[in-house]
Amino acid sequence: MRGKNTKFIADMMLGRLARWLRLYGYDTIYGVEEDSEILRISREENRIILTRDEDLAKRSKNTILIRSNKFEEQVRQLMELGFNFDDLFPENARCPKCNGLIRRISKEEIKDRVPKGVYEDYDEFYVCVQCGQVYWPGRQWREMVKIDRKLRNMRESNEME
Repeated sequence: MRGKNTKFIADMMLGRLARWLRLYGYDTIYGVEEDSEILRISREENRIILTRDEDLAKRSKNTILIRSNKFEEQVRQLMELGFNFDDLFPENARCPKCNGLIRRISKEEIKDRVPKGVYEDYDEFYVCVQCGQVYWPGRQWREMVKIDRKLRNMRESNEME
C-alpha cells in the first residue's frame, strides 16, 4: 500500500480528484496550468503527476495517466495501484481548497468566523492553518461521508474479486 507521504500534482482536468486526495490526506498540488511547470514541480518536489493528457504522461516517468473522466473510476484506478483511501477528514485531511494542513480549533476561537446558527448548532470545528478556512461537520460533511461510503464499498468489492 502506498503511504500518505506520497505527493501528487494533478493537471487541470482532475480538480475533483485533487480535492478528494487532499481530504484523504495526500499532499496534492492543483491549479498549475502549464505542462512545463507541472513537469518542473514534479521533478523538484518528487511529486507523481496525475493527468488525463497522454502527451503530458509521455513526458515523465513519474506519471499516472488517469483513464476515466468519471471520479469513481479515477479513484478505483488509484486504489488498484495501491493508494490508501482509508482516513477521511478531518484528522488526517488537508484543506480541499489550498492543500494546507487542517487542525482542530476550539469553538470559542471561531465565534466571529462562522454564522451564528452554525456556532449554536455545532461544537466541533477545524481550521486550515494556511488559508484560515473553517470547517464543521454540517451538510457538506454528510454528503462527503456518503461519497466516501460509496468509495469504500467500491474498494471492498475490488478486494473480493
